[in-house]
Amino acid sequence: MARPRTVTDEAILAAAARAVAATGPADVTLAHVGAGAGLTAAALLRRFGSKRGLLLALARHGATTLPAHLGAAHDVDDLVERLAGMAAGMRDPVEFANHLAFLLLDVSDPEFRAISRDYTAAVEAAIGRVAGASNARAVHAAYNGALLTWGMAGGDGDPAEDVRDQLRRVLGKGWTR
Repeated sequence: MARPRTVTDEAILAAAARAVAATGPADVTLAHVGAGAGLTAAALLRRFGSKRGLLLALARHGATTLPAHLGAAHDVDDLVERLAGMAAGMRDPVEFANHLAFLLLDVSDPEFRAISRDYTAAVEAAIGRVAGASNARAVHAAYNGALLTWGMAGGDGDPAEDVRDQLRRVLGKGWTR
């Protein structure tokens, strides 16, 4: 008889996200993730099959939860705040670089690229439902661009404020849905 799972996949994936943010996907270990989730590396191996399996599960999780979070926005101001909130967790340029290293997986590895393609479509559909379909790609690009320029500028200041400022510029004063 299998032992009952005491730690949810959600908790493991949250620990994996923290570990990737701290070390990057190349240097993250199952032991590091396990320590954050209260599990052994062997338990993670049984559940996900490999480090790659865990990282793919993390990518799939983000590809479903983040678009749903954005799609739940009530209006454009709420959407801007949700996007800014996603950036608010970025502590420094090193952490941002670790997220960019995950992005390299998203564009270079076929399995991750398929997840990323679906994620991008879902994010832009969610943005489009709130901000209008014709602006979805521009809003998504402004969000990503604000984070990139924040990191390239040395990570000074609040990345959430940079995102908020850039999105307001893109959406403009005459913005209507």
